[in-house]
Amino acid sequence: MTDHNLSLRLIGLSDYRIICDGRAIGRIRLADERSEGATWQWSINPPLPIPSWAKGTATTLQDAKTAFQEAWQRFYATLTPADIERWHRDQDRARERSETNAGSRG
Repeated sequence: MTDHNLSLRLIGLSDYRIICDGRAIGRIRLADERSEGATWQWSINPPLPIPSWAKGTATTLQDAKTAFQEAWQRFYATLTPADIERWHRDQDRARERSETNAGSRG
């Protein structure tokens, strides 16, 4: 199993983007819009087909981080080199489009 150095980048109040090797791979956020109480939602979301088990909820941020890491290891183990290449290419193109559009607005 490949060891992945995952980091959290705060993008909003109790809302984190998960980064692996400089690439966004998922999100963990506090979902407090329900009346039953707050839960931490996590999801894997690179631009690839994502299995239904690659998202979930947890009662604490630490539990969400642990569940995400376990799911990421499982998900990453299923990827072929071609999948990874396509993911990186698609993500790079989306970033370039976003930067181009931001530059044309200013």
